[in-house]
Amino acid sequence: MGSRLLKDPDTREECLRQAGSIIGDIARTLRGQKVFDLGLSKKIGTSRASSRIHPSESLRAAMALFEVITVVCADYLKTEDEPTEALLTLTIATNKLVSQRIRMASSSYMGFLLRSIEQAHLRERQRISREVHDRIGGNIAGAHRQIELSTAVRPTEIARADESVDRAESILRHTLKDVRALVSDLRSWEPEGGLERSLQAYLEHNKPARMDHALRVNGDESNLSPEIHSEAFLIIREAIRNAVLHSQASGLLVQVNITPNELYAFIEDDGVGVDLCGRAPGSRTAGLSAMRERASLLEGDLVITSQPGRGTRVELLIPLRHRADDSD
Repeated sequence: MGSRLLKDPDTREECLRQAGSIIGDIARTLRGQKVFDLGLSKKIGTSRASSRIHPSESLRAAMALFEVITVVCADYLKTEDEPTEALLTLTIATNKLVSQRIRMASSSYMGFLLRSIEQAHLRERQRISREVHDRIGGNIAGAHRQIELSTAVRPTEIARADESVDRAESILRHTLKDVRALVSDLRSWEPEGGLERSLQAYLEHNKPARMDHALRVNGDESNLSPEIHSEAFLIIREAIRNAVLHSQASGLLVQVNITPNELYAFIEDDGVGVDLCGRAPGSRTAGLSAMRERASLLEGDLVITSQPGRGTRVELLIPLRHRADDSD
């Protein structure tokens, strides 16, 4: 079958242990004994999710095992007096135990993915919380200090008091702009009107005036499932946000290509670059782990190439496996 499960020693060993466990439990079931604990199935579900192995691989393996057990036992039972009844009993027991393990592994697989998504959302909320505290909270505190200073010196230094009021007003105008940008960021969690329109709106609301940009989306977005559509948008938007906030670039290029088999996107700027170890000034590694995690949950890849002073290129590749599955 060319299964991915046999290419890694750990997953190969899991397959052999699971097969042995199923065969042993079939024998115990036919004897009227209790089956073993299903903890191995839970572990396999989590392992497959963390290794980005699609559940279809486990299902193919389970069906292959079911077929082998049925064929081998049918050949063996030819010598029995009532082979049909015995084979039916065996088939029912095998189907029940294999299905039970598939359900257990699938539940564990989905649980792992849901926890990963929850952690990604938690990190996003923490980022927004930091921005509110550092940018908005800090600015408001600064404006308040200027107003206090104006009140304190006005009786004796009117000109200085007026300067403090002017500074407070300038800080508050800047803060209002930050609040509007943050609200826009929160509202744009879902692409409305397609990827190109949503990304264009985000760029127009958030990029600095000095930054030139080009955006192209090629292909049919109907090839994307709702989940891939939403998560791909968030990954691309985060890459754009990082470039806008940290790159100091004069130019930004965003391109998305959609085919029936894959989504490929790249976001490229000519800015200061990224220290991928997170040490250089202008580093923007804070959101990279969340982007990689989102891509991983879609069985995709995120590649970042950068050198200090030579810009940054973020590439996203997501296979559209559901399309291949539909055509089988």
